[in-house]
Amino acid sequence: MKDRVVAITGAGRGIGLATARRFAEKGCRLALNHWRTGTKALQEVAGLARENGGDAFLVEADIGRPEEAARFVRESEARFGGIDVLINNAGILRSTPTHEETQANWDEVISVNLGGTWSCLRAALPGMLERGSGRIINVSSELGIIGYPTYAAYCASKGGIIALTKAVAKEVAPRGVLVNSVAPGPVETDMLIHDTIEYNDETREQIPLRRFGRPEEIAAAIEFLAGEGGSFMVGQILSPNGGTAI
Repeated sequence: MKDRVVAITGAGRGIGLATARRFAEKGCRLALNHWRTGTKALQEVAGLARENGGDAFLVEADIGRPEEAARFVRESEARFGGIDVLINNAGILRSTPTHEETQANWDEVISVNLGGTWSCLRAALPGMLERGSGRIINVSSELGIIGYPTYAAYCASKGGIIALTKAVAKEVAPRGVLVNSVAPGPVETDMLIHDTIEYNDETREQIPLRRFGRPEEIAAAIEFLAGEGGSFMVGQILSPNGGTAI
């Protein structure tokens, strides 16, 4: 992985931050997107990348806005001459009973989670196709597979990412670009703790492993798809979830 260019959205916290740190330890050249959070942590990650012979720079952008997502990709390509691995991780979550859901909330979740993934993927594909190589890893969710009460918008957005992954993977694999997805189960991040109704002892006991996942465990799955282990993976949905979806 050393010297490969890895662009990560939503890198300021949680799974994105753990993934950025993992690739920094490998000496990658990192383009790290964040939005109003995580600047200090990402500066430390950038220093770690340089210590290991790589490089890194930060791009503040709202991935939910197509023009901002495209700008992140353009700046990444301009800085490093191209993107080897794009990790679409940025996402938000809202818990609202479906009959109380507002159009504004629905639009926001869909625009960031599904729209942001689409916008970054669309912007990065031309360069990858021109070079005949590239990896795109879309972070979805087990909830996009099994659903969950009061998370209709989130489940729809993550299910859309899974369908998008499969469609684009079949289209571009013959030209050397491999598209896959990681669909985590409940992972102990700020989003799980503060933005969900799942973070409680009852939910924990329903997980076969009897614990929530760690961001580092999801980062390991992402690294697998980005590296040699993922060389024959096309349109696959890896779901490290502790057994919550089998």
